[in-house]
Amino acid sequence: MVEMLVVCLILGVVLTGITVVFVSGSHSELNLNNRVQAQQAAQLALDVLRTDAQGACAANVPSSTTPGPTLVLGHPLTVVSPAVPNLTTCGAANTSSYVKVVWCVLTSPTVTGQYALYRATPTGSNTCTVATGAKLEADNLTSNAVFSLPLASNQIQVEQLQTFTAAITVSRKTATNQAGQPFTLAEALTLRNGVYETGSSSIACSASDSTVCTPGLCPLIGTPPTTKVCYAAAIQ
Repeated sequence: MVEMLVVCLILGVVLTGITVVFVSGSHSELNLNNRVQAQQAAQLALDVLRTDAQGACAANVPSSTTPGPTLVLGHPLTVVSPAVPNLTTCGAANTSSYVKVVWCVLTSPTVTGQYALYRATPTGSNTCTVATGAKLEADNLTSNAVFSLPLASNQIQVEQLQTFTAAITVSRKTATNQAGQPFTLAEALTLRNGVYETGSSSIACSASDSTVCTPGLCPLIGTPPTTKVCYAAAIQ
């Protein structure tokens, strides 16, 4: 009888150890899967953002938005015949053909204390909310500081097109567990269709006056050449 009790006790200790190993392995696999899913979502979001930037002609990052900076990308109005973009109309308000894309950082719909990245294509104001149809592109962001411009006052570096930086930091987190260290994807994106204007950062291109905005690089002027102060167009 005593021998049977000893055997049962030993068996219980062994089974407990095996169970702990299996449970630990299961948690590790779950954490790895969660981390990979968050990283893949961030990579896909950056791919979409890269495509938006390549087609855009102006980028604005308003400083007064919450919970994080909003990125507004203006696109040129399309000339009806022929159907080609007119870059001099970049970001100009026109209810029939005005195109823009707004990226925003909102609170996460799944985890308290984290953020989520959304994309919207509004036709009026630069609204980016779930209620107005913004699409979730990436969740589990640990920071709301995603978008930034390289120069103050929306200026453009001389002999360059406008650029902005996107830094997406994610970490799959639950109420009781955080899987691994945060994973950051950061990239400086260039607007290949970029335009500039020389007035101030608050001036928008005109839908009727093609002299306000000029496509191409911010130029050097004069002899000897001096730096020209260029600004990205304000997006209406």
